[in-house]
Amino acid sequence: MMNPWKKRVSALLGAATLVAGLGLTGTATAAEPLPQPLIHYTFDDAAAGNVIANSGTAAASGNGTLTAGSGTSFADGMLKLSGGNNGGYVSVPTGDIQGKTDLTVSIWLRNNYTGCVDTACNTAAAYIGNGETANGYWLLNPSNPSHYVKSVMTTATADNPNGQSYNTEVGPGRTGNSAAGGVKDTADLAMYTAVFTDAGMTAYLNGREITGAPAQVAGGLTAYGDLVAYIANSSYPDPKAAIDVDDYAIYDAALSDEQVLNLYADKAPWEDIIAGVAVPEQVDADFVLPNTASGLDVAWSVTSGDAIELTRDANQTNASVTRPNKGEGDATVTLHAAFTLGDRTETKDYTVTVPEKDLSAEESAQKDLDALSIHNADDIRTNFSVPAEGANDSTISWTITAGQETASLSEDETTGLNGAFRTVNVARPAAGAEAATVKLRATVKNGDVVKTRDFTVTVQPMPADDAKDEAYVWAFFTGEGVGGEKISLAASKGNNALDWNTLNDGQPLFTSDQGEQGLRDPFIMKSKDGDKFYMLATDLKISGRPNANGLGNLNGFAGAQVNGSLYIEVWESTDLVNWGEQRHVKVSSDYAGNTWAPEAYWDDEIGKYVVYWASNLYDTGNSADRTNMTYNRMMITTTDDFVNFSEPQVWIDSQRGNGQDGKGSIDVTMQKDGDTYYRIYKDEASMTLRQEKSTDVLSTVKGDYPTASGTADSWTEVATKIGNGQSNGYGGTFSAGEGPSLFKANEGDVNGYQYYLFADQPNYHGGPNHYVPMATTDIASGDWKVIGDQMPESNFPTNSDGGKPRHGTVLPVTRAQYQTVLEAYAPGIAVTSVDAFDPIEVTEGETVTLPATAHLTMADGGEQDAEIIWDEVPSEPGVYTVRGVAQDASRMPVEAQVTIKAAQTDPEPEPEPEPEPEPSDPSDPSDPDKPGDADQPDQPGDADGTKPDQDASKSDSIAATGSAVSSMILAVVAFAVVGISLTVWRRRS
Repeated sequence: MMNPWKKRVSALLGAATLVAGLGLTGTATAAEPLPQPLIHYTFDDAAAGNVIANSGTAAASGNGTLTAGSGTSFADGMLKLSGGNNGGYVSVPTGDIQGKTDLTVSIWLRNNYTGCVDTACNTAAAYIGNGETANGYWLLNPSNPSHYVKSVMTTATADNPNGQSYNTEVGPGRTGNSAAGGVKDTADLAMYTAVFTDAGMTAYLNGREITGAPAQVAGGLTAYGDLVAYIANSSYPDPKAAIDVDDYAIYDAALSDEQVLNLYADKAPWEDIIAGVAVPEQVDADFVLPNTASGLDVAWSVTSGDAIELTRDANQTNASVTRPNKGEGDATVTLHAAFTLGDRTETKDYTVTVPEKDLSAEESAQKDLDALSIHNADDIRTNFSVPAEGANDSTISWTITAGQETASLSEDETTGLNGAFRTVNVARPAAGAEAATVKLRATVKNGDVVKTRDFTVTVQPMPADDAKDEAYVWAFFTGEGVGGEKISLAASKGNNALDWNTLNDGQPLFTSDQGEQGLRDPFIMKSKDGDKFYMLATDLKISGRPNANGLGNLNGFAGAQVNGSLYIEVWESTDLVNWGEQRHVKVSSDYAGNTWAPEAYWDDEIGKYVVYWASNLYDTGNSADRTNMTYNRMMITTTDDFVNFSEPQVWIDSQRGNGQDGKGSIDVTMQKDGDTYYRIYKDEASMTLRQEKSTDVLSTVKGDYPTASGTADSWTEVATKIGNGQSNGYGGTFSAGEGPSLFKANEGDVNGYQYYLFADQPNYHGGPNHYVPMATTDIASGDWKVIGDQMPESNFPTNSDGGKPRHGTVLPVTRAQYQTVLEAYAPGIAVTSVDAFDPIEVTEGETVTLPATAHLTMADGGEQDAEIIWDEVPSEPGVYTVRGVAQDASRMPVEAQVTIKAAQTDPEPEPEPEPEPEPSDPSDPSDPDKPGDADQPDQPGDADGTKPDQDASKSDSIAATGSAVSSMILAVVAFAVVGISLTVWRRRS
């Protein structure tokens, strides 16, 4: 019986075929005929004995030999092999290909080992090489243990053998290899082709080249010496392959890309492929159509009807649906599909019904109007967003009717997953001013119906507190146990990022009642103005998670990357204690398999928060159709208020291998220093951390990771394998890690670093199963020191069962913010008062003795005395407020007033008194003080008959005269002594 999937290789390529019963039309143009194969097995008939008949040009010399094994049969024009240790296989003679460099091997098969989880997938569907694997080979595996098509050659050769030749495999799908462009396996019948030359091998699937690491082997197959060849077997003692083989051919030529494509076009089961493309018969919402089907290109168009509009992008064709208004009746649309491969095209038409709307325009407009709200309308502290579309197809426009000096509307709409929205830009009043009132009007239009609604929002003034950060708060989870998939908070011991207090008696503070009802990877941040906090978390519950799609290999973390959450969890607060309701927000498209480890950063240039996370992406939006994982990309979006988000874009797309856990990029953490963004993330291929920099946060990476060269606004490499090989400080070596948290050290942090990097080193990466701290004094250098020895186990916060922080975030906070957290979650640590110290007064030069301890009162009423470490006291005279830090668990700041008085010095001698003026001569007529002159005033006492004491005046005069005489005598004596001294000096000289 002829297999309906098969067409004869001997048929001319491009021959037109009309497919009956499918409504298809076909066109084709003649193409260059293929050479006849040397060896060709069609498997249309059962083997004669154990001989597989060759219909190729090598005739009987190319006959194959069947080793039937168990479960071998012929059916539907195929050889069915059960696989396993006792499975059957075919030996292919190599006499006609020995010594040839230019060859093409093409095999049509269905792989029946998809979904394998162990070395049962280390099988060979086809093998050509030496009988001793150390001397080299080519091997085809349609589904390696990582679920990739593997077509590889070894660089081990007959002249350069290697006992572990599997470590020398090169080509697409080699386990652990960078598989950029590599393809996943398929459960469908597919054509696998390998073209050999003297330079190596190129691999194809369904006529398309599988790109990736090249298989470059000088001499091609001739490098392996004497050859053996098999179907479903190899020279390894691996299990036989479980495959259905439809066709096997070896050509005595290296076919061109076009020939390989046309070979598939001629042999492909067009009717079955086209029949497998499903288009819904009735749609009431937007949907997508495939751009490819089993290797065929598909182009879509609308040939009748206007209720569906098509737009094509790189991955799919998007069908936008507009339902007729209620009362207009259902709409009918004809979609036309053109299936093309090589020189051949087939077409098919599909009829789709679009039902009329369930609601009238009036009802739709009213529902969309009623659904409008503005989040936190009475407490606006940032820009916010308002919807531009309603769920019932209404358009929504906005105007600001009052408060234009405080708020303005962006001109453009932003496209989001949950509908378009506009940004309201806010200019907050200055600190200390009154809050501002803004009034907005929403106009909802649905058909001819127009409705309006007014809103009032209150915009808070800028924060007045410009205090610097002096402590830290840590949000984390601990894997499983008490803190498993819940969020806990911790607070540092003052300004020390390496010593921590446990809060809330070690009990988690956040649990989830939405989505998967598990919380992991918490991220906490301040708003751009510093008076609001946002916390994000992964929506993921691994504990008890069922297998994805019922496939045994896709459980736990693997399954969570196939049909995981498309949402993140969001909370907000103004004090780190009182948090709003949990918001379950969709940020990933339906084509994502997971949404892991969200973080965010405010970007001044675009005036929005950028939010980023890791997602596996797929070519179908229906998770039930996915059978295997892809790899994680880093995605990015923007938001004003963590309520509405723009459509996500790929930020980092670097496929780093094809292992079971995916080999992409996850866990980005980022900080801005000056004009430069620095990000650190996990390379899943090596499980190590790498650092990059850019002045443009939105710059993207596609393909290989960046190198150290490049423009400032592109991402360039700063460091790789951060911390690797250093002692982790906990009895091991830091070799691999994940969930990094990068944060800036506070000014005055006691450890003296510029930035910290906490990296989770779980036990499956050889670590202590908690964060390992690293630090640097220059983030631009990429030089990170592992400092676990400075953060012993006793310095970690713990949950009540001893669990220590895993993936989380450390946030610098002010002393006031820190105090609020302590009072709420650790009242036995929070200090509410410090007994005042008596003023200290010393004289300059004396020792200042400051109090050795402080008496502290806690929020719970407890008291304690704590040692104080004081700042240095100045030595100059003055009045000073000397600051210190109490060595309690909160490192409470204390102050003492110190007065330093200037020291006393010896007094200077009294100056000699000035000589009294000589008394006036009463007989001198020119003396103006001569008593009795007519112009002098009357003498005192004249009026009442009294006279001055003349004797006293005389005594004073005599005393003054005597003093003057004594002074003159002393002067004469002094001059005489000086004269004698000079005479003696002259004589000596």
